Amino acid sequence: MRTEPRRLGLLGGITWHSSLEFERLLNEGVNQRLGGSSAADLLVRSYNFQQIADAQAAGDWEALGARFAADAAALEYAGAEAILICANTMHKVAPTVASAIEVPLIHMLDATADAIEAAGLDTVALLGTGYTMRDPFYRDHMAARGITTVVPDEPALTELHDLIYGSLARGIVPDGASAWVRDLYLELRERGAQGVISGCTEIPMVLTADDVDEPYFDSMGLHVDAALEFALAD
Repeated sequence: MRTEPRRLGLLGGITWHSSLEFERLLNEGVNQRLGGSSAADLLVRSYNFQQIADAQAAGDWEALGARFAADAAALEYAGAEAILICANTMHKVAPTVASAIEVPLIHMLDATADAIEAAGLDTVALLGTGYTMRDPFYRDHMAARGITTVVPDEPALTELHDLIYGSLARGIVPDGASAWVRDLYLELRERGAQGVISGCTEIPMVLTADDVDEPYFDSMGLHVDAALEFALAD
């Protein structure tokens, strides 16, 4: 194990609540491994999430990809030795980002798929934003690893998306939201899900591993673990 962590570049602010959690987990992880006053070596580009959400709603993924790619390259120029996109949904532009940098892109979906494979599962529930649940980028990435994802039917799919963008992204957990999301997962379990992907960094606000009996794949935590492995491996 290294005595000094490699420098990580974070594309964050998507949302700032989850970005703070990313930073906390990375700092705590480095400190637990190295001790003393050790902490993660981070460069952070934090976005105004309203601008990101507006571009997503307008379907302007090309502009978002260009923005994230340019910022990733700037973080690399500033010394980042790997890049993290601190959101599931924004991994839609991961290929664009990866093509703009020479350093590794530590991919959240790969870290999640690795854990699902290690658990010996092939069908899991996916709970996240509407973009993540509807768009082929996520399910195709998992399918390439032999993993089938099942998502809620309408209108529940849109209702979960609205819960994330309307409340959780602002740090608000409405009364009854946790019970509703758990019931949503139970419906997906009836459809064959052997576990659940927390496929949005805000999902742990309303559903945690303690709420389900099956394996719970926390995409944020798994992404952090992969980043710590990179940062501290010899």
